[in-house]
Amino acid sequence: MQRWILIGVVVLGLVFSGGMFTYWQYRQNRAEPVWVPLPINPEIPLEQRDAMIKHLKTALSEKERLVNISRELSLPSKLQLKSDDAVAEELASRLFVKVGEFTTPTGTIPTVNIGVDGAHKEVKTSLEIANRIMQDVWKILGITPPKPDAASGK
Repeated sequence: MQRWILIGVVVLGLVFSGGMFTYWQYRQNRAEPVWVPLPINPEIPLEQRDAMIKHLKTALSEKERLVNISRELSLPSKLQLKSDDAVAEELASRLFVKVGEFTTPTGTIPTVNIGVDGAHKEVKTSLEIANRIMQDVWKILGITPPKPDAASGK
């Protein structure tokens, strides 16, 4: 009888640990988009916002720009793809530019959210890509990027 109890405990332990491993794998592969909000003037008409979003999406989706981003960040090794061209195609499918809002203590501010879709296990890489894309956004819009904060070191 004691052997059967011991075998039952071992089987239950294996089933429980297998279930926990499966749940962990599921969480690692869940979608987790990463974006950088770009505040915009709330008085801008909707047509102008849509035109700006469309312009940014087409400019950021250029293959040459995405290949340069891939080379700068060494993305083929991080995303396990064969070449910079394959990474550029993958980034083009993951890239998004859409309207959002940012809540502040004084109210909400409309934003343009620029980022990439990715899995939870790729959050660090997605954040690097989103920050690198923002450098191109500043150039496309002709805006001087904000200075890093000396106190925070960023």
